Amino acid sequence: MSDPRSELSAAIARYHQLVRQDPDSPRQLAELLDRQREENILFGGRAMATCLRPAFLTEELYRRVEWAAGAVRAALDAVSPRILAEPALQQALGLNPFEQELAAIPTPVRRLSHTTRLDAFFTASSFRFVEVNAESPAGLAYCHHLARLYRGLPVFQRFAAEHPVRFISPLEHLLHGLLRVYHEEASGGSNHPTFAIVDFLDIPTYPEFLLVKEYFERHGFPCLIGDPRQVEVDNQGWAVLQGRRIDVLYRRLLVNELYPIREEAKALLAAYRAGRTVFVNSFRSKLLHKKAIFALLSDPAFSGGLPADVQRGLAEHVPWTRRLVPAFTEVAGERVDLLEYVRANRSRLVLKPNDEYGGKGVVLGFAASEGEWGEAIAQGSDGSLVVQELVEIHREPFLHHLEGSWQEVQSVVDLDPYLNGPLPGGCLVRISSTNLANVTAGGGTLPLFLLADR
Repeated sequence: MSDPRSELSAAIARYHQLVRQDPDSPRQLAELLDRQREENILFGGRAMATCLRPAFLTEELYRRVEWAAGAVRAALDAVSPRILAEPALQQALGLNPFEQELAAIPTPVRRLSHTTRLDAFFTASSFRFVEVNAESPAGLAYCHHLARLYRGLPVFQRFAAEHPVRFISPLEHLLHGLLRVYHEEASGGSNHPTFAIVDFLDIPTYPEFLLVKEYFERHGFPCLIGDPRQVEVDNQGWAVLQGRRIDVLYRRLLVNELYPIREEAKALLAAYRAGRTVFVNSFRSKLLHKKAIFALLSDPAFSGGLPADVQRGLAEHVPWTRRLVPAFTEVAGERVDLLEYVRANRSRLVLKPNDEYGGKGVVLGFAASEGEWGEAIAQGSDGSLVVQELVEIHREPFLHHLEGSWQEVQSVVDLDPYLNGPLPGGCLVRISSTNLANVTAGGGTLPLFLLADR
């Protein structure tokens, strides 16, 4: 069997060759950008995809991603009952009293996080997950619509004629996943339940809400978009938005964002407590959303009882992680003082907030001075930070049209598989020429096409 990485490199080189050979390529890139603006495939007003090549992966490599994501999902499912039952463990993960209060409210949604995204980086020989987006993963609709735009490009069509590809739509999986929860777990009775996307309306991802709404309605499911403070509750306990009863509330609002407006959003919380409208994800997703969840999964003292294949997946694909507090812990089988170890191993570690997104507050040890590193440790050793083993990031070439010519730019590839319940459902890919690929940090978003086995 041929090396899937070699196959992938050869396919990328061929795509770049087709771009360079086609005198119409600059116009196709301009059209790709224009179509994103015309169809509102935007983040904060800017186009998501800015290069003419999408992301590719071989089927064999994707199967490895599915297996590894399944191992993480199995681990999360296995530890969830214990986390839910033990307030002390919730505190160890960094949950505050409001988050614990919400987590205690019963919900028909079985998994703590039904719709999940695992964020990973490619390494030289594999990939490693660096965090779990368990609360409100975005990007699904962007991927779906970008794939359609790329399929319409002549250069992509010429490539696909030589290299058959397929695309797995995270948006399609999202819809099916929400319907499964509604019918199977909440015993929903409507064949065409009404959805509502609830979040603030002045945020950079608002265009994605419009794309989700259009997709749901095109498939026969009414869908509303509203601010959490606009949600009402009727006398039967149903959430109501714009005068319409909501069957499934697709929650994009983060708990961190709900807390400051909790008095203004009392009706939303009342509807959640009543349990008539299905909230996905439930507020229990916060139990898995903290970055310290990897501190549990990467600690043999906690994860040692998991099945052998799950432990193997964690060992291969989840980096050593700990919540940054004064404590003794295990590193490679050796018991160490955590804070002393972190101070002494700056080049091998990363510090990141336990509960943030978009690359905010991340301190890369190799890029920080000794003074900056020490200051970050001092400020974050109250448990507000986690420390994580540095992932040696692999870079992949992407063609960009710069100063009138096509130039290869070595880019970080952020590979983020989605999970809906137990099932994988496509990937988000983000690229960046810097060390952070988050969209909020300026990274680009691309659809992922799978190259057929040869």
